[in-house]
Amino acid sequence: MNRKILSLVRVMLRNSTGLGIKDGKRSTQIFLIVMLALTVPFMLIGIVALFSSLIGAFMQIGQAGLVLKLGIGINSAIIFIFGIFYVMSSFYFSSDVEYLLPLPLKPWEIVSAKLIVVIIYEFIVTGVLYLPLLFTYGIRLGMGPLYYVYGLIVFVLLPIVPLALASFLVMLIMRFTNLKRHKDFLKVLAGMLGLFVGLGINMLLQNVSTDLSPEALLEMLESGSNSLVNVIPDIFPAAGWASQALVYSSSLKGLLNLILFVGVTLGAYGLITAFGQVIYLKGAVGLSEAGSSRRNKAIGQVVEKSRSRSALLSYCLVEIRLLVRTPIYFLNCVVMNFLWPLFLLIPLLTSGDQAMAFDEITRVISNPENAGIVLAAAFAMAVFMGASNGISSSAMSREGENIYVKKYLPVSYIVQLNAKLLSAMLIGFAAILVLVLLCIILFKMPLFLGLLMLITSPLALLFVSLTGLMIDLVNPNFTWDNEQKAVKQNINVFFNVIIGMIMAPLVIVPTIIIKWTLASTLAILCIGFLVLDILMYSILATRGVKIFSSI
Repeated sequence: MNRKILSLVRVMLRNSTGLGIKDGKRSTQIFLIVMLALTVPFMLIGIVALFSSLIGAFMQIGQAGLVLKLGIGINSAIIFIFGIFYVMSSFYFSSDVEYLLPLPLKPWEIVSAKLIVVIIYEFIVTGVLYLPLLFTYGIRLGMGPLYYVYGLIVFVLLPIVPLALASFLVMLIMRFTNLKRHKDFLKVLAGMLGLFVGLGINMLLQNVSTDLSPEALLEMLESGSNSLVNVIPDIFPAAGWASQALVYSSSLKGLLNLILFVGVTLGAYGLITAFGQVIYLKGAVGLSEAGSSRRNKAIGQVVEKSRSRSALLSYCLVEIRLLVRTPIYFLNCVVMNFLWPLFLLIPLLTSGDQAMAFDEITRVISNPENAGIVLAAAFAMAVFMGASNGISSSAMSREGENIYVKKYLPVSYIVQLNAKLLSAMLIGFAAILVLVLLCIILFKMPLFLGLLMLITSPLALLFVSLTGLMIDLVNPNFTWDNEQKAVKQNINVFFNVIIGMIMAPLVIVPTIIIKWTLASTLAILCIGFLVLDILMYSILATRGVKIFSSI
């Protein structure tokens, strides 16, 4: 790697806003430290507990290596899907592109440096999922030192193949679609394509069966010794070699698989940089020119179409239009809401006996004795979906360096904050509505139960919207050069996701253990979250407004 690439990487990392943690007031710094101290260990404990239980279950049949293989494969698939967004923003729509192109740099050097920066950011995703799996597996099975050495090598190289594939797809689209002047449409196209490709791969691989007969498969199960690791299809290219290198780290087979993994990974890096040398420049030139769809309108037409609305509704519509029209926000904040029902349906649609699975779920949902649990589960789902969409927890950060404009609007601060809350709740409620309708149509859920879900879900959405907005008020990230960093690299979104992950089990677990009736569940959820919402809103209306006014 030459000096130019290393210098580029250093400059890009230095100019990056990272996760949005910046120097500020001492109270803000203390708040961030406390949040990290409380949320990160809780999340890691939950992940470790999940992996430990899965490994323990598969250890009983001698197939614990399957957990390692599936975990690495899923990690790679996640990196690929989100890599579509990162690569698109970093390679083509980052503000530094127009400054880099005129410099005496070869295209492959720019591609290489940008790919390294994206890989470094993907270490966060890899670290959250892969490292707990690596150490949990190693401790549970008493793996030797060589296992951890191999594990470190896999950790460093794991994001390369998924990101190389994402880069190939993005550069191909940018070069041959002739959509340079329509950046917004292109971002949406690439993002949606990446999501559907990822979902398609998932569904395809779940339907792929091995060439083994049922008798041979049963024999391998009974033999143990991680025999199924060799025959279960790989979720993602090269992930199989990585998992086998770790599972068989104490033997020559592990070393050979590690060599294969390293060779394919480095080969993928070399191929994508060579591909970038040929194709990147032709796709990047001219991107600073934006297409225009403006049309001159007579003053009479404008006046005729003008309407008088309340300040709250008008500002809420502005927020929603911004979320819908900005591709990065649309894909990460809006589309993700409506993918959760799809994620829940995919395992059913790809199961071996779909009819039996649907019948079983229908039986559970339609049973009056389970109504309280079903309502609590829907409420918990609303909490998690509202927290994970990032709308409220990036509401201030999305303003960027134009935040000063909000100070001059003839709209009070509390109305602006209410509009941000309302936009988050409306989009979240639309996703909940889709989920409820699917349950009614597919699983014959009683209409009154669906109505109760729609009545109670705003309380859940309001709570996580309030927590997200308060967090982003305390630690806004206004200095970013592309919209990706305002959402995907914003630690405030992560904080609110953790709050959702904590609150969701607190809603559903007591209902299951105590077996509350529907009336009891409804009363407890409504009263409990109404109190929490009033408390959080009072904080927003006082402390939140003061913070906004001091920005």
